Amino acid sequence: MLRLDLGAGDNPVPGFTSIDRKNGQEVYPLACDDNSVDEIRASHVLEHFSHTQVSPIVNHWVSKLKPGGRIRIAVPNFEYIAREYLAGSPINVQGYLMGGHVDENDRHGVAFDADVLLEVLLASGLERVHQWRSEQQDCASLPVSLNLGGYKPSGPAVCCEATTAVLSAPRYGPTIHMRYALKAFQQAKVPYQVGGGAYWHQVLSQVLEMQIEHGSKYIITCDYDTIFTYQDVMELYRLMEAVPEIDALCTLQSKRGNEQVALFGIKNKNGEPIQRMPAYNMERHILPITTGHFGLTIFRAEKLNAMPRPWMNSTPNEDGVWGEGRVDADINFWHNWQAHGNTLYLAPRVIVGHLQELITWPSHDMTPVFQQVNDFDKSGIPMEVLR
Repeated sequence: MLRLDLGAGDNPVPGFTSIDRKNGQEVYPLACDDNSVDEIRASHVLEHFSHTQVSPIVNHWVSKLKPGGRIRIAVPNFEYIAREYLAGSPINVQGYLMGGHVDENDRHGVAFDADVLLEVLLASGLERVHQWRSEQQDCASLPVSLNLGGYKPSGPAVCCEATTAVLSAPRYGPTIHMRYALKAFQQAKVPYQVGGGAYWHQVLSQVLEMQIEHGSKYIITCDYDTIFTYQDVMELYRLMEAVPEIDALCTLQSKRGNEQVALFGIKNKNGEPIQRMPAYNMERHILPITTGHFGLTIFRAEKLNAMPRPWMNSTPNEDGVWGEGRVDADINFWHNWQAHGNTLYLAPRVIVGHLQELITWPSHDMTPVFQQVNDFDKSGIPMEVLR
């Protein structure tokens, strides 16, 4: 087996071939063929490059792995450094963040926390991302070390294994566009079941129970008014396979209408709702959230099965009225989901559409004027249309 220890320095790992500039070898680019390496170990070397090079470097390393090969990366953990510094603990902040500056090679160009390193690994296409412990006393065994690894897929995933889908459709309604679900799920080889009735949350619970009994690993929920593609389904599946800590994963979907509102909720560390998200969060592969939707969401079936029933109930406000302050069945579900220790993430890059009805009006020159139904309720006929 060919196993490479990148940046080994004076502390090589038994069973690995040491690659280090001190020995006249470069860790980037690697002087080996693509798909030729069984395992790569890169302990405290990636941070020595510029932050602008990190993704290309990891992609290059992964290209050298055989299908099914493993890569393990260790870097200084910025979150640990900051936490120790703020607590007043004696910690070498400059050394861990900037490098020892013993020579030109001993300088750091990027700061990592768990989210940053995870995003890099996901972007490189790795699956089964996991934490790892060093097999010897080196930098990767220090408390400050952040250690994540993953496996190169054995081949391109073209279908979702052990996955089923469910859909709760209304009893009546003109906006049931099943052809999108048919096309995407058939291509992904995902069988799906449609349930219909007046009480959507009861129907959804019933069809979810049926799929759990069938032994599915993952269950995808979708709405009758969600527009999505085969690629969206496959990316959800890939991310679930890549990150075992994800119990449920939502797509990015907008609320109907003209409001700048997306269908997810998120809170800060103090438990306060965040109303506006920084743009860079929408570039991530996964983002932890507090509430989501069922428009196109994938669940680990075992986590659903472990939750006490009923999964979702609606509750009126304190005055007993179904108005402001009520808790709808879907929000109740997400509260229960996290109350029982399950995680919920958003996939900001997986964007799905939300089908809605529009009114078309003829303008003075017969150019169509489009209006949301709720806007007509508020303001009547558009000004461009009035004669």
